[in-house]
Amino acid sequence: MILKKLSLASRHSGCKEESWPAIGESVDLDKIESGRVCTLRLKGRLVCGEPVQQFEAAFQSALASGHIFLVLDLEATPFLDSSGIGSLVNALKMSSKVGGTARLVNPTPFVSKTLKMCGLLGLFSVHETEGDAVAACGG
Repeated sequence: MILKKLSLASRHSGCKEESWPAIGESVDLDKIESGRVCTLRLKGRLVCGEPVQQFEAAFQSALASGHIFLVLDLEATPFLDSSGIGSLVNALKMSSKVGGTARLVNPTPFVSKTLKMCGLLGLFSVHETEGDAVAACGG
């Protein structure tokens, strides 16, 4: 099992001004790889700019190294914008292309409601614990 901790600082990278995160805002991303499963624990806002770019890089790296099942722990993700939504869907799409899937763990009420309003929550398997999600991946 490999545990990596990444600390992200948000920057203004081509996003509309309305969606810019507060200056100095940061998000932490823990990456745990075991077998064919990669668990990503996101702590903070998944918004346009550095947080989404780092999340995308993390799951793409995991997929490229054979971790085709993504467990996305959103328990500490209070907010996501349209870029964050797109990134979650991209993780599901890319993992499905290589024979895996992406599962959500305990998304916050805001994240759940947002994905449901967009008609996207039903695309994901949602689990109460990381252990349940990993077990559902066969790991």
